[in-house]
Amino acid sequence: MTAKLKGVAIRTTMRVIEKLYGADGVVLVKAAMPARHRDTVEHVLAVEWYPVEVSAALHAAIRDVFGAGSWDVSHTIGLEAAKLEFTRFYKAIIRAVQYDTIWDRMERVWPLYNTTGKPDWFERGRGCARGEITGVAGYNPGVWNSVAGRCEGILVLSGARGASVVAKNPSSTRCDFEALWLE
Repeated sequence: MTAKLKGVAIRTTMRVIEKLYGADGVVLVKAAMPARHRDTVEHVLAVEWYPVEVSAALHAAIRDVFGAGSWDVSHTIGLEAAKLEFTRFYKAIIRAVQYDTIWDRMERVWPLYNTTGKPDWFERGRGCARGEITGVAGYNPGVWNSVAGRCEGILVLSGARGASVVAKNPSSTRCDFEALWLE
């Protein structure tokens, strides 16, 4: 089965690019993408499913245009995307969730954004968690860094005084994650 992502993830990524780099930044990123994917990001619908290769191409363009060859910029984009995606009502709910259950919620939310893959948080403690996401195909380090940034954003939105979520050993089919936060 081809991995697909919900359009909201792509759409929010484009909104963050505009927020951080302006309309000219959006133009630069689109120009750096293959034409077939450029057309898709211009007309993406939040509720539709899109092949993960669209998001992978988007993050490759972000790396090339703003990251000077580094995928780290996708982490920042993911962090900002979480702030845009989880506002108002959702922000209040996230604030009410205890830290030790955030990882359970991520496992429940994953299928709302992805058609494949399984998150598993196998080590959880006070202020730290380690886990992995397996069973996907076509993800690149930019997509994984964006996921890590979104997780970090959720921790901050939930009330953490500081947080860090790192994507480790990313491949096209899986990635390990390490999360640290201050309560």
